[in-house]
Amino acid sequence: MKKTILTKVEEKAKEFGNVEEVAKELKRVQSAKCRLKKQKGKSSYEKDMGEVLKQEQLLKEVRQLLEPKDKPVTKYSQSDVNQLDYDETIKAIRSIQSKKTLSKWLTTIEGDNDEFRNAEKIEKMLIARRETIKPVDENNVRKSEVQTIIDTIEESGKLSQEKIVELLKTLV
Repeated sequence: MKKTILTKVEEKAKEFGNVEEVAKELKRVQSAKCRLKKQKGKSSYEKDMGEVLKQEQLLKEVRQLLEPKDKPVTKYSQSDVNQLDYDETIKAIRSIQSKKTLSKWLTTIEGDNDEFRNAEKIEKMLIARRETIKPVDENNVRKSEVQTIIDTIEESGKLSQEKIVELLKTLV
């Protein structure tokens, strides 16, 4: 699917204002898409489905802009682990231990799969990180929060200056 023009995404973000409104609209559009899927014989099906898919994609990009998602723990590299503070490290350790438990028996031999081995590797990195850091003072900004904003700016291409300032103000 084509990349949506950024100005449209920013305009829609201003129009909705918050993530809850975007979520409601996205749910409405997805319901319309579901109803439309049942009408494949309709003469304007292709055109209507195309419009609904464009709307859905635009809303997903608006949601991503308003509330950037963090990188999943299962895809962490050493550089990602090095940016975590104490609280985030503890949370990531719990998450990866859960992943280990869920992926332990994906094969007939316990722990004999790539998903489990990767989770063990990440867990070792996180535990080593936990040993080298201490809890964060509430007056400090977390590196991972700054990195999330940087990633959002890079993914979105050219954001307006006021949107960048708005994202940075969330850190203060």
